Order: sequence, then structure tokens, then C-alpha cells
Amino acid sequence: MPDLHSTLKYPQQKSNGDLPSIPSAHFSILAFAVAYTLFVIYGSLVPLDFHPQTWDQAWETFQHIRLLNVGTQGRADWVANGVLYIPVGFLTATLFTRSKRHSTLVLAFIGSLLFSFTLAVAVEFSQLFFPPRTVSINDVAAEFIGSALGAFIAVRWPDQFRSFLSMLMGNPDRLVARILKTYAIGYVAFSLFPYDFLVSVPELKWKLDSSSWGWLIAMEPMRGNIALPLAKLFAETLAVIPLGLILCQLTTGQRSWSPTRLFIAGGSFGLIIEIAQFFIVSGISQGLSVLTRAAGIYLGALLWRHRTRLHLSRLASELRRFGLPVGILYLIALTAVNGWFEHRWISSDSAMNALNDIHFLPFYYHYYTTEQAALLSLASVCLMYGFIGILVWASWNPPALAMLLATLLAGFMETSKLFLENLHPDPTNIILAGFSAWATAKLANRLTSAPVTSAEVSKHNDSPVVVASNFPMPSRPYGSETEAARTREPAINKEPLDTTTSTVPLTLLKKPSWMDYAVLIAGLACVGWGVATFPNQSALIGLFFIGYSVLLWYRPQSLLIVVPAALALFDFAPWSGRFYFDEFDFLLLTSITIGYVRLPAAPRHSKRDLLFLCLAILLGLSYIIGTVRGLLPWQIPEINAFTNYYSPYNALRIAKGALWAFLLYGILRRLASNGQNIRSLFAQGMVVGLAGTIAVLIWERFTFPGLFNFTDVYRVTGSFSQMHTGGADIETFLTLSTPFLVVQLFEKRSWITRLVGIALLVGATYGVMVTFSRIGYAAYGIAMALSLLAAMATSGSQVRIWSFKRGMAAFALTALLLAVAVPIFKGPFTQARMSQAEADMGIRLAHWSSALQMRDPGWSTALLGMGIGRYPETHSWRSKESLAATYRLGSETGNIFLRLGMGSPLYIEQFVTIEPHSNYLLNLNARSDQPNTQITVSICEKWLLTSARCAFKLIDVTGNGQWQSLQANLQSDEVGGGSWYAARPVKLSIYNSNTQTNAVIDVDNVRLQAANGDDLLTNGAFSLGLDRWFFTVDNDRPWHIWSLPIQIQFDQGWLGLVALSLFVALGLWRAGRDAWRGNAMAGAILASSVGFLVIGIFDSLVDSPRILMLFLLLIWFCGRTGMKSPAL
Repeated sequence: MPDLHSTLKYPQQKSNGDLPSIPSAHFSILAFAVAYTLFVIYGSLVPLDFHPQTWDQAWETFQHIRLLNVGTQGRADWVANGVLYIPVGFLTATLFTRSKRHSTLVLAFIGSLLFSFTLAVAVEFSQLFFPPRTVSINDVAAEFIGSALGAFIAVRWPDQFRSFLSMLMGNPDRLVARILKTYAIGYVAFSLFPYDFLVSVPELKWKLDSSSWGWLIAMEPMRGNIALPLAKLFAETLAVIPLGLILCQLTTGQRSWSPTRLFIAGGSFGLIIEIAQFFIVSGISQGLSVLTRAAGIYLGALLWRHRTRLHLSRLASELRRFGLPVGILYLIALTAVNGWFEHRWISSDSAMNALNDIHFLPFYYHYYTTEQAALLSLASVCLMYGFIGILVWASWNPPALAMLLATLLAGFMETSKLFLENLHPDPTNIILAGFSAWATAKLANRLTSAPVTSAEVSKHNDSPVVVASNFPMPSRPYGSETEAARTREPAINKEPLDTTTSTVPLTLLKKPSWMDYAVLIAGLACVGWGVATFPNQSALIGLFFIGYSVLLWYRPQSLLIVVPAALALFDFAPWSGRFYFDEFDFLLLTSITIGYVRLPAAPRHSKRDLLFLCLAILLGLSYIIGTVRGLLPWQIPEINAFTNYYSPYNALRIAKGALWAFLLYGILRRLASNGQNIRSLFAQGMVVGLAGTIAVLIWERFTFPGLFNFTDVYRVTGSFSQMHTGGADIETFLTLSTPFLVVQLFEKRSWITRLVGIALLVGATYGVMVTFSRIGYAAYGIAMALSLLAAMATSGSQVRIWSFKRGMAAFALTALLLAVAVPIFKGPFTQARMSQAEADMGIRLAHWSSALQMRDPGWSTALLGMGIGRYPETHSWRSKESLAATYRLGSETGNIFLRLGMGSPLYIEQFVTIEPHSNYLLNLNARSDQPNTQITVSICEKWLLTSARCAFKLIDVTGNGQWQSLQANLQSDEVGGGSWYAARPVKLSIYNSNTQTNAVIDVDNVRLQAANGDDLLTNGAFSLGLDRWFFTVDNDRPWHIWSLPIQIQFDQGWLGLVALSLFVALGLWRAGRDAWRGNAMAGAILASSVGFLVIGIFDSLVDSPRILMLFLLLIWFCGRTGMKSPAL
């Protein structure tokens, strides 16, 4: 960076009293004065509602304007008029003040008053043509007083503003210190605006009775969007940080500030401000703001203490380094304060109606609110979008780009308000956002170029608060490459590589070709369409995918952490009703699309594992054949194609798990060839998913039966909605993920990490035990034993070496886990299930035999299977066991309705918000061809399968085949009650409870009305299919075969069973070999895979697409363990 001291000629004060001046500064003052005068004229005439009248009429009216009694509420408007004219008087007087001569200052003061008074009278007269503007002597007097005050400041301190402007325009010496002092004055002035102080005892009593103050929190600002008060408190803390810097800078060399003294000083300052605001009519005063200001002063002092490490170039470097997460957090905060998460989203028709009512005149809406609210709105918008200027400055881009980005983002945010209930866009915010971002970036550039001096310079010399650094800001031209970028050499293949960014986490990232961009656009367009049409929280999910896409673009390896974690936690089916193609599929499509676009292919000369490749191809072929057979005979998709398991398209629902796994194989191979530790990243993702699963199941246990109630029959399901038809998903995931936790627990050195890991291990053991799954107990025990054995060994020269310390640690962990498991195992419900094991085994054997007997005869079925996903439909038609009830959507003359058939209970459900001891009115239309039929409706406290407290209503349906309108009152009683921290979710359930064989009931237009008339249900008319509706069952035999090998044989025949067996056997052999040699991670993968196979003895598992994908990924890792080349 060039030495500005040697290149700039600073204007010096002349001996004859002339003020420092440069032509550009004088021209800038003139420009500011003209621009501000035009703004005053425009702002005084908004909303520009011109009503013509003759000159004589206007003059006659103006001669008789009155002095009004503004009262308490009008005082702020009167003061604001005066404040508005302070800059007018100040700028005009400064413009006329070219020296310190007494005569010049007097003439400048008089000239400024004449101009300002003329302007005020002209504006007030013009307002007669623009009602509803109010014209009064009060306004003229206030404007004259404000102009006089501004002119007095200008002539009293004539050199201050010119000196500051000189620094800002061309002479950066001591700029930081001067800006901080100006900021301190502006902060106090802003805090007390609009200066409408209480002036009488009745006003003081009114203030005491209002909700605009509180010892801790004032309730008035807490109404509505909760994000805004939180943002205000956060902004209060940030806004005081510069004052902490000033405090320490002014007292340098005089005293040292301990944390206690800093908090006292900050608290005293905050207390003074809050007391002053209490005596302001429109002021908000609360004790919490005292604490935020104390925290801000302390943070400012902390920054001062570490000022030697806070050069702007270093701050910019850190912002570039953490730009992605900071940007994501910024977008989340921005959407929150704009009401995305607090207001209900409305339809496009309602948005178009709102658009017609929007006024695009700048500052139109500011006129119709209070002066304080208008200033706060203006300041908050500038702060919201000024951060974009900081990000643009840190990335060495021009301020114009900041203006463009902020304008586009603000336009998007304001447009979104059309779709938010009780909000309206303000086009002025778009202008303010662009200006704020541009000005922030411009100021940051000036501060970056400002020379810095020692902090120990005398405070009279306006020393800045930042000291010289050995890390100057690189003077790189906009758009140029860095030196590192120019010297990088591509090392993988001959593909073009994107090396222009310093945030690339991999060795090299591929620069996409036009074909890559075509694939990217197609993939993300599919994701965008899926998210846009998603029935629940589409805006929040869309925001997540935007951030995730940006993360993957720069760090594709992050998908190895996100995908395993999301597999367990990213499941909204009970709320959305979508279980064929859901949010997790969108995440995988995003991951795979961006992964293939950004990651270079593995080197062509790399050695391929032909044996593993051939077995993978054989397995893939069996899945393709099984999927095709499941889809046959081909049917054109209709309204029920993707809403139930009896559809032939159920083959796609299951097979997509295998498809995602095989597509991820390619991503994993590319990451491995790029030098990424893919097993470690995958293990981290599994542990994150495990932690989230433990949190959910502990909440579930705490909310429903209680953490230590081991007599209740309640069995947890966690976040796995696939268990709505039974299954073993949660115990399977806990068993598969815990070995990765065990290995990482032994590898980490931090005691905090180990302590958290032990807590998670205890939670995982508790979680497995409260599933009350007998085979889950066995699988978890085996997986834990194998993983502990693997963790105890360290790698030696091709042989295992047992560590005594690790052995003792493993023994201690085993004892701890037994201490958790044994009390649950000894509990009444567990013991009851254990006593039923022999009887249940007989039921399972009969069920397996029945499943195999239901298959079509012939060698093709034996070899290739019935087809993936065909078991539920086959059971419904051919089984002699108890059949499940059916459901499907019907359509007549464009009207869609729900049809419920007979069988073991099947519940169509939706989450609702219920208050205890309240009455609700249920309305629905129903019909049936069978006489004496009934439909049962209930509201139950329920998470997924097991209900707690319920309120039931049996409704009779006339069996005449005609639609009838039915009503029933539902009394909630205790349902929905309980403490806020243990509130149970509540569902409304509809099911066919008849015992007649052919009792089919059609249902439509379901409404559950609260006392205020609000409908608590969404899509009760089923016009959107089964969106927001989900189903659960009591009997799982119609949905699962209860055996992994028999499920594979049923779906894919002997070909699928042999292919999977060989694929798994090879993987297990390789993982076992490397685990024996001391590879702890190989041992964890082996333990997980073996645990899966143990559970698979008595559960199907592969009919859950997420679990199927996870298992195939584990076997890939088993086969890849110990490979030194990026083989398949």
C-alpha cells in the first residue's frame, strides 16, 4: 500500500485565519446543501397529493394560519420539523463560511437564516396545495429555530466539518478517530430523538401507566414479530461497541479498565440513556437495554485491548475465510426480521391484490407513521443491508456491486412481503438498501487506505484506535487474479479447473463446462420446483437449500457430513404428507448434482477394483430388474400413484434408495481421489445424526411416558416417519451410528469432546433400550463389542497391537453402558416382551411362510422376484392373515375425496393445535353404501404410533349412497394440556371403525373449528390430494415381511439375494481384514454392517429407502477400507 503521507498535500491552516479548504471539499458542501434542500422540499410535500387552487386563495389562507396546540402526541412532529432544518442552516452557513474572520461569520450566519427562513415559508406555503399536509405557525417557528441552531453550530465551530470532509474526501489522516467522535455524538442524538420530553405531571403519570417501559422488558415492542425485538437488542449491543473503543482511547495512559469497571461504566451509560428515554413521550425504556449497552461497552474495550491484531486487512481476510457461514447466518437473520417465520404465507391471488394497493412513491409510508418509527425504520433498513457493503469490501469488489446486490436482495425481500399476511412492501427500502450498501463499502475503502499510527499518541492528537500492522490490505485491482491463482498448476486430468478463489477446500475444483451448467440448472430446477410446491414450510426449506447449495459449491465434501445427519433428522412427512419424493430426496439431488459438477473425475489411470465393481454391477442389475417388475403392468400415473403403498410406483419409492447410493459411489470416489478423508467425514455425519436422534427420542420419552417409566408400553420412534407402518428404523440407525462415535471417542484428545461423546454414548444406549426391540438389543450389543475391540487396537506393522489404556477405557465404558441398560432390561415391559419371544418366533415363521407362498409360481418369479415394492399390494390380495384397512383418493366431476376401506385400523391424521378444556366443532361430508356404518374421529396426543390422552367421537353415516353433512362436538378435556416444556403434539385422526366386510366410507370437506371460528385443518377438502395428511397403522404384518433375506427373495428373487450376499460378503471380509490389522475406522464400519445384518434377521429394513441407502453406503466403505487407490 503506498504511503499516503508522501503522496497527499494536506491543507494547512493559514496564519491570516483562513480555514483549511480544498476545491473538492467546497464543491461537496455545495452538493450536500443542494441535495439536502431538495430532500427537505420533497419530504415536506409527500404524498404529493396535489389539489389545485388559485394563488389568491392560497395567499389568503396562508395569511391566516394559526398557532396550534399540538399537545403531547403532536410534540414529536413539531420537534421533528425543527430537527429537519438543522442541517439546512448548518450546510448553508458552512457554505458561506470561508474564513474565521468575525465579519465573515456574522454574514454567513445572517445569510443562512435568511435562506432557511425563506425556504421554510416557501415550503409551508406550498403545502397548502398538497393536503393532508398541515400548515401552521408552529411549523414555521420550529423550522426557524432548527435553522438558527444549525447555523450557530456552523459559525461556532467553523473548521470542524470542513476538516472532517477534507479527511473523508482526500486527506485520510486521523479519519478513524474523527469518525468515532462523530459517531458518539450521533449516537446520543439518535437515542434521544424525537426529543418530545415530558413536560407535566399528568404526562408523567400517563408514562408510568403505559407499556413502553419495564424494569426488565417493555412489553410494547414485544408485540408481533419476535425477531424484531431480538434484532433490536442485538443492534443495541453492536451500536455501543464504538463507544467502548472511544472510552479506552480517551483514557489511554491514565487508568486501566477491569471487566467489572467496564461493566459498571457501560451500565451507567445505559442507565442514563434509558432514564432519558423514560422522560421522552415516544421513548422505550427497559432494564434489559442497560445490560446490552454494558455488554457493548465491554466488547468495545475488548477490541481495544486486542487492537494490534485488528488491522482492517486482517478483518477482511477473516470475512473472506468465513464468508459462507456468515452470509448464510445473515440471510437467515434477514428473513427472520422481515417476518418470514412469524407471519402466515398467503396465496398468489392475495399477493396480487396486495400489489395493487402498493404506493411506489419514495418515503410515502414514512409520512403515515410517527417520526421516531420513521427514523427507526430508515436506520434499521440501512443497518440490515449495510452489511452487504462490508462483504463486498472484504472481497475486493467495487462499491457499485454492493449497491447492485443490496438492491436486488431488498427487492426480493420486499416482494416476499406480498405473500406474508399483515405485511406490505415499502419500495423506499430498496433505495435505502442500495445506498446503504454503497456508502458502507465506500467508507470501508476509505478507512482501509487511511494511514494508522500508534494508539499511544496523545488523545489531543485524535489518535485512531487501530495501530499499524504488518498485514496491509493487498492493492489488487477488481477482477484480477491472485498470485496464488496464477501459479497453480492443474494436477488431475486435463479438465479446466476453477482456481480463482482462496476458499477452495479441496486440492482443485473443476471449472464447470456448458454441459455441467446444463446439468446443474436442470437438477436445481427440479429441486426448486419440489420445494416451491412443498406443502409445509417451503420458504424455510428453500432458504436452507440456498445456503446448502452455496456451501456445496465451495466445499463439496460437506455432503459427507450433511447427508448422514439429514438421513435421520430431515424428515417432515408427518407434517407434509409426502413420503414418495420428499425433502431428503431434494437434498440428495442437490448434493449429487453439485458434487458431479464441481468435483473432477478420478484419474483415468487409477486402478479399479474389478471384483468389487463386478459385484456392484450385478447388484445394480438386480435392482433395475426388480424395479421394472415392480412397475409392471405399466399404469399411467393418476391421483393415487404417489400416495399409498399399494401403487406399483411403490417400486420407485424403495428403489430410489439404491439409486442414490450408487450415484453417491461416484461422488465418494471423486472425493477419495482428491485426497479427502471420506471415512472420517462420513463418521462425523453419522455422529451428528446420532446426536440429533438422541435429542428427539429423549424429548419423546420425556413428553410422553417419562424418562424413567419402564412399565409403559410406549416405544419410541424418534424422527423416523417411515415407522408409521412399523419397522426397525430407529434401532437400526442407533446401532449403525454408535460404532462411529466409539471410535472417535478414542481418537479425540480434548476432554470436553470426550465428555460429550460419553454423554452421547449413554444417550444412544438409553435410546436403544427404550425401543424395547429384542433383536435391537442383540445387534447393538454385538456392534458395541466389535467397535470397542477395534478401538482398543492400534495399527502396527500389519498386525494389531492391544493398548492397555484403551482396554481399561473400553472396560469402563462397558460398565457404564451396562449400568444404563440393565435397569431398563429388568423393567416390567422388557421382561414381558422377553417372555413372549418363543411365541413371537412361531408367528414370524408363519408370516415368512405366508409371504413366500403368496408369490406367483414359475421360475421367473423365483429367479427375479415379484418386483420391488409389491409386497403390500400382494398381501392385500392374497394373504390369509389379518388385512390392513385401505385408503385412496376418489374423484367425481373434479371433486376429490378420501375413501376409507375396512381392515385392521389405519388412521388418516394431521397435526392440530388444541387447547385443553375447550370445545371444538367438527364438520365433514360423508357417504356409504352400507347401512349402519360409522366413522370414528379422535383428537389424541400422539407423536407417531402410540397415543396418550384422547377424545373420541363416533359419527353415524346413513348408508344410502348419498353425501350427507355431519357435525359433532369434540371436547378436548385434558388433551393438549401440560407444561409448555412438556407439551405433547396433538393429531386429529379419521378412520373406518366398522366391522362389516364391505363397509367403505367416503369423506370430504373435513373442518375442525375452534371457538373463534378458525379452521384448524389444512386441505380438509383433499383438493391438494393428501398433502398435510399422513397415515399410521396398528398392525405391521401387511406392510413388512420381517426378514431381510426373505424380503430380498420376495422382491428380487434368487438373483437379488445372491448379488447382495456376494456384495456384502466381500465388503465384510475386507473390513474385517483391515480391522484385524488395527484400522479402527474399518472396525467401526464392520461393527455397523454386522449390526445391520443382525437386525435384518427379524426385520426387512430394505423397504425403507433411507436405511437401504445407508446400508449400501456402509458396504461400499467396507469394500473400500484399506484401498490406496480411488477404486470403485
